[in-house]
Amino acid sequence: MMKVPAFMTRHIVEQDGDSYTLKLTKKQLRIAAIVLAVILVVAIALGVWGIIRQAEVMQLRQQTQLQTEQLKLLQQKTEILDKKMQTLDQLDKEIRQMVKGAESGTTPKGGGTLDKKDTSSADKSDDAGPAADVTPTELSAKLAVIDRQAQQRIASFYLLRNVLRDGAGQSIKDLQSIAYTANSPTGGGATVTTPSIWPVKGVITSPFGDRSDPVRGGGEFHAGIDIANDYGTPIVATAAGTVEVAGYTDGGYGNLVEINHGNGFETLYGHTSVVLVHPGMHVNQGDTIALMGSTGKSTGSHVHYEVRVNGSAVDPMLFLPIQ
Repeated sequence: MMKVPAFMTRHIVEQDGDSYTLKLTKKQLRIAAIVLAVILVVAIALGVWGIIRQAEVMQLRQQTQLQTEQLKLLQQKTEILDKKMQTLDQLDKEIRQMVKGAESGTTPKGGGTLDKKDTSSADKSDDAGPAADVTPTELSAKLAVIDRQAQQRIASFYLLRNVLRDGAGQSIKDLQSIAYTANSPTGGGATVTTPSIWPVKGVITSPFGDRSDPVRGGGEFHAGIDIANDYGTPIVATAAGTVEVAGYTDGGYGNLVEINHGNGFETLYGHTSVVLVHPGMHVNQGDTIALMGSTGKSTGSHVHYEVRVNGSAVDPMLFLPIQ
């Protein structure tokens, strides 16, 4: 038989043979109720605190993840901008060599050996040091401004280099106009006839350069960038010019649009589903020329965007604003 402590039999429990009856006064009931209420309130408070704490932890994790993604994006933008600055530096050196060659009576050809003593624009920008107390958003905005200036000057420098190399009869007035455009903060009107906008919104699935062939396997050189989006997404001309090719072609491009922008610039838009222009047609920057598709050597809906300068493929990212 269970034994009950003596203090309980005197104050709380009443024994009647083998049975026990709980006996509480009103005061004891009030105390018990208060104790239970306090315990319940504490339990609820701890539960609410735990929920709030968990929400704060989740919020901190999301903020950390967002900052990590922002830093990765900034790193990518910085790498693209650095490449543009290096290209600017190379073009500047080539132009200087051409001018020296013209002054000495040598036919300017460009592409000569670079002088390693020259300091690149990217190196000069590094001397400024990191900006203090700048948020990723503010830094991204500043990078975008610098990128636009670099992009405009790249286009102008390419024009100037082509003129110096090929346009022996170019007037001084025209050269001064191009030189002014290259040094203008706004870039003047050069970007209208040079590739300077995105052909379509989307995700870059394959960059410019060496890669593994997505269809046959093995290594290959990718002469452009692949931008993926939904089937039928409008594709626009990245600069004004004259359509030279419009339709299905061999060589893996499928339905292709090729535009000649003059001054040695050409752009190609491959794998389209529908071509909306015809050869000989003049298009302006931003005009819709085709719809995205997957014709030719393709594994999914995208556009192969290619930029050629004097017949040679160059990285289209040099002419595209960073996003």
